[in-house]
Amino acid sequence: MPTLLWFFIAFVVAAILITLASKIIGNKKLKHNIQSLWDRRKPLENFIRPYHRYSYQYDSFKHQYDSHILLDDKTWSDLNMDAVFGKMNFNFTAIGEMRLYATLRRMFEVKDSKLIRHFKTDVSFRQQVSFHLAQIGKAIYPMFPNQLLYVKRNNFFMLCTYLPLIFLIATFFAPSIGIILTIFSLIFNMILSGSLKKTFDQDLNSMFYTSTVIKKAYDIHNLEQAPKLNVNFNHFKTARKFSGLLGRINSNDEAFVIAMLFKLMFMLDYQIFHLIQKSFKTYDEEVMACYEYISSIDNHYSVALWRETLNNYTVPERTQADVLDFDELTHPLISEAISNDLKIKHPILLTGSNASGKSTFMKAVALNLVLAQTVDTVTASRFTYKPGLVYTSMVNQDDILSGDSYFMTEIKSIRRLFELHSQSKVYCFIDEIFKGTNTTERIAASESVLSYLDQLSGYHVIAATHDIELSSLLEKKYENFHFNESIADDNIVFDYKIKAGKANTRNAIELLRIMDFPQQIYNRAKSKVD
Repeated sequence: MPTLLWFFIAFVVAAILITLASKIIGNKKLKHNIQSLWDRRKPLENFIRPYHRYSYQYDSFKHQYDSHILLDDKTWSDLNMDAVFGKMNFNFTAIGEMRLYATLRRMFEVKDSKLIRHFKTDVSFRQQVSFHLAQIGKAIYPMFPNQLLYVKRNNFFMLCTYLPLIFLIATFFAPSIGIILTIFSLIFNMILSGSLKKTFDQDLNSMFYTSTVIKKAYDIHNLEQAPKLNVNFNHFKTARKFSGLLGRINSNDEAFVIAMLFKLMFMLDYQIFHLIQKSFKTYDEEVMACYEYISSIDNHYSVALWRETLNNYTVPERTQADVLDFDELTHPLISEAISNDLKIKHPILLTGSNASGKSTFMKAVALNLVLAQTVDTVTASRFTYKPGLVYTSMVNQDDILSGDSYFMTEIKSIRRLFELHSQSKVYCFIDEIFKGTNTTERIAASESVLSYLDQLSGYHVIAATHDIELSSLLEKKYENFHFNESIADDNIVFDYKIKAGKANTRNAIELLRIMDFPQQIYNRAKSKVD
């Protein structure tokens, strides 16, 4: 037998053994790492990948939804939803991260209480699912299968896979020519494979990622406690067969250099890509169902573990009554937060000094309304609500790029609240309304806007202001509540508890004295107030 043939056999065997050995070692290490994640309340990865695309699914498909239903950019920013997403993101997969982001923007819901309960109570099931999800991972943030364009197959390129084998056999009959042609075909394939890969690299990565998603959807689907998926997996036999091998070889690990070289020499990327591409296009709805299945299960695990990190949470109760009623409500981003109880039937006007708790309370209510309708979880001991849209106008600032002043930014933020042509209930949260202009016009404009919003059908407004005068002007339309502080022994104390009625304390000037402003400033301010 020619020496070249022996070399070729040794190379193939070495590539297979290295790949299998590395896969076994990698899986063993992965299982070990997964075992303690739940008890430690930790994600598998403690870093953010630089090429992450959390918003990709939302950005790609939001045009298919009524824009009023989705959480808009302003509300997302006002409620610090990036931080909420970060706290909740225990996903194992890239598509899980993208779906969770889209869920918090109100595209989807995480509400399978049975699945969450299995994650919480069944250790074996939790670890099996975690292992399958972790094998999909986040090495690639793929394009979605229905976004991939069909790449026409070149039959000559498909034939190139077999040329080295044909020429290798020819060495038995014409050793010199066979060896030259074999070496030439291998080099040609490597150059051609590298060149072609540049033209469809994103499609290729997404295709291989999708193959792994389908295989793992099949594995999880077959677990006793897992939700069942209505997909004929026989349609994807080729994809499932090659997903593990090609997915692992596509790694950047040095252990796979030989295997990657093997892929290039036989143009396996191109060959397998076109073998599985047709099945994906033919059964694209089933492929998308696998994506939804995997990402949804990943999200349920993520929410289940996030709940374990909370000091206090409950599953909210929906009602058709026009009421928002809660006990021990807190802000989910604040540890050791002070809780509040309230039953809201009418629009509310909040008054009180800076740092007394108005803004935090409003954000806590708004944020929990979003969480109730997306991940079926609220940070309260009881939470009853009527589903609806959530819009805020809270954290306004100058926009240097557009040239808008603070007041103009605030005007635009509030103006959009009048344009919500929806049959759903609308919750509006407005903080320190029109603080960007003078007192006289601020009070007049605020009274007019809040009165107008109160007349709109289905609107429920919670607004905060420093202008005590608004409490009297709107007392027939808005319920008055307030937060206050107390000053004792030159210390200011906030209890952060909401109270009925309008604010009855004015301590801003006393704070000048407590914070050691010059005595002359304090005395002059005091005399002016008097």
